[in-house]
This record gives sequence, C-alpha cells and structure tokens, in this order.
Amino acid sequence: MKIKLIDNIDRLRAFLDDRTNIGNIVDEGDHYQIKPDAVYLGIYEGLILTGVHEVRNFWHSVVECHAIYDAGFRGQYALEGHKLFCEWLLKNSSFTNSVTMVPDTTKYGRVIIRMLGATRIGHLDDAYVSNGLPVGVTLYQLKRSQYEELLKC
Repeated sequence: MKIKLIDNIDRLRAFLDDRTNIGNIVDEGDHYQIKPDAVYLGIYEGLILTGVHEVRNFWHSVVECHAIYDAGFRGQYALEGHKLFCEWLLKNSSFTNSVTMVPDTTKYGRVIIRMLGATRIGHLDDAYVSNGLPVGVTLYQLKRSQYEELLKC
C-alpha cells in the first residue's frame, strides 16, 4: 500500500464515477464533482487505485477531507489507508483541525469515521438533494493531535 498524488484526471474521474466506489453519494447518471481547489491523493495497491482522499482548505487552518474506497478495500484496509493519509497531511500541511461530512445515506462513512476517533460536531438537515429528496449530513472533526495519536497506534 502506498499513497501518492493522483496525476491522471481521467483515472480519478473513472474511480469517482464508479457506482461501486461511491455508492449513493452521487445520483444515478450524475458525476462526482471534482473540485479545482482540492488535492486528490490515491491509495494504491501496486498499480491498482484502491482509494481516494480529497483534501482542501475549509477555513483558516481547518482542512476539509473526504475519503472514498473501492468496495473491496474497505474495513481494516481503509483504516490503514487513512493512516497513510494522516501521515501525508501532517507532513504537508500546517492544519490545526479537519472536518468531514458524512451523508445520512452512507453507512460506510459513519463506520470508518468512528474508527478514526472523530468527534461528531453537528448535523445539517437538507444539505443536498439526492434523487429528488433532501439528504442530511453529519459533520465530524479530527484535531491535529488526533492525527498524531492515530499514527502512534
């Protein structure tokens, strides 16, 4: 397992548009929005892209992070991939805190964020519309010190 910047936008787009990877984050027939201000890091098993970590500035020294893993590389594998991401972020950013948002319809996201030890900081009702229905998101935070602790485990 290794982490590196994804330099091939077509490969990134193909991964993020694969329904088996993104589940119901994006409506059928729609595309994952690749953000121009985000950095996309890939988790690779050899040449296979198994996961994507998206990170961008959120507010002052707070970063917004999102991770998407291939369905066959979740659970303990994804936790190890998150540790690689944590190490990369600690080395490459002076962030003090990170936030992520987990849609109410995404069971896997709630599981992994809890495994990382994140703190629930709130909920947004009707954060976006999916298949014509409003979907809420739960907001979580991880402080820099939690990233450092995670690497000690």
